[in-house]
Amino acid sequence: MRIFILLLINGLIGFGFIGFAEAADTEVFQALPLTMEERQYLQNKPLLKMCVDPDWMPFEKIEGNRHIGMSADFMQLFAEKIGVKIALQRSDSWSHSLSMGKLRRCDFFSLVARTPQREKFLTFSEPYIGFPLVLASRYEQIFIADIATILDQKLGIQKGYAYAEILRLRYPDINLVVVDSLRDGLDKVSNKQLFAMIGSLPSIAYILQHHYIGELKISGKLEHLWQLGIGVRNDEPLLAGIFNKAIASVSATERKAITNRWLATQYKLAPDYTLLRQVLLGVAVLFLFLLYRHLQLKKYNSLLQRLAVTDVLTNVGNRAKLDESLNKQLRLAKRYQQSFSIILLDVDHFKEINDRYGHLVGDVVLQDIAQLLKENIRTVDDIGRWGGEEFLIICPEQTAGSSYLLAEKLRVLIAEYPFSQIGKLTCSFGISSYQADDSRHQLIKRADIALYQAKKQGRNCVVLWQA
Repeated sequence: MRIFILLLINGLIGFGFIGFAEAADTEVFQALPLTMEERQYLQNKPLLKMCVDPDWMPFEKIEGNRHIGMSADFMQLFAEKIGVKIALQRSDSWSHSLSMGKLRRCDFFSLVARTPQREKFLTFSEPYIGFPLVLASRYEQIFIADIATILDQKLGIQKGYAYAEILRLRYPDINLVVVDSLRDGLDKVSNKQLFAMIGSLPSIAYILQHHYIGELKISGKLEHLWQLGIGVRNDEPLLAGIFNKAIASVSATERKAITNRWLATQYKLAPDYTLLRQVLLGVAVLFLFLLYRHLQLKKYNSLLQRLAVTDVLTNVGNRAKLDESLNKQLRLAKRYQQSFSIILLDVDHFKEINDRYGHLVGDVVLQDIAQLLKENIRTVDDIGRWGGEEFLIICPEQTAGSSYLLAEKLRVLIAEYPFSQIGKLTCSFGISSYQADDSRHQLIKRADIALYQAKKQGRNCVVLWQA
């Protein structure tokens, strides 16, 4: 019997000149909190032209006249939430798609990473997909704990992909070899022309499950996550804000459903009588190999599910995870009369940091703040990135007074921390605690008002909401 490891390919969606993602009805359109200016923009531009990577599974692909993959499912969801039609601009390669974007032949890219070069013609949304970068090498290669130990080796990188630019910034001595495609790079690894191929975990796992069984394996993981969002033409900035609201409205259930649809695996048996004797002789070895593969895939699927509720930049909870935690605390509070508080904090003058030092430095600042917060809150507290430069801390069974002391401690720690490249910065804090029959909206609104008061009082302070 021959073993085939297949990815479940479902949820196909048709876009483009041939087909459209149909707009949702007026009720769904009104569900997003769009401004009058944003509504007017969509009314004047009811059709959005979209560029994609035509060969990048399981993220996305152009198959015939259809856009398929994880991003295609997200695009269908966003189109329904925004209430517009999306038309696919067909291309032959990712480089071709980027060229069309520079010529304004598409309004947005469905899935793209932020780089300094792309900021010249694109504005970027918040990330909605994020995965680790991994190394694929020959099967005999031992585990690679740190990419810094192999910078002198030939490492494949796909042409036109953003993480090449990011890796060169982080590792100036890295020996990157540009290849035409992921499959081309993996072929070169198999033929010993390259030491390893760098790519995203889902993309490499997808190909390895179809090819190179027993030849190549994932032998290492890079320390940082690769975050991907929507790239919007920068001469129409309103569209980025519209997509940000659509991304924020995606629930954890919707996100997990799309991720599981494209990354779940199944095993199928098919008869091959010509290989019967060989399979019978090797059945014991094959069984052990499949068991190993199953455990590895289980490990990766577990990792991917965790990433679905993790902010890919700061490695704390994302908006979906915070919503889930807030709803849980509200249920406990209403049922058992348990008190809890929330702390909403915002980095002061963060736009000035981005403008002066660049977005890559701004990203490192957010990562450092997230680490400081994680290391100085209780183990029972939940922390996540609320959006942009805002973080939310949920403090179960904690009074407003206790949360005030915690916030003041965090304020001082951040104000005294020596941030690399920028030196010092401060944060402002707003606190609210649960009151009888509170809704999630009321609780957040009070914390937001307190945060606004902290900003108004000169920033770098903590304000407790009081009636």
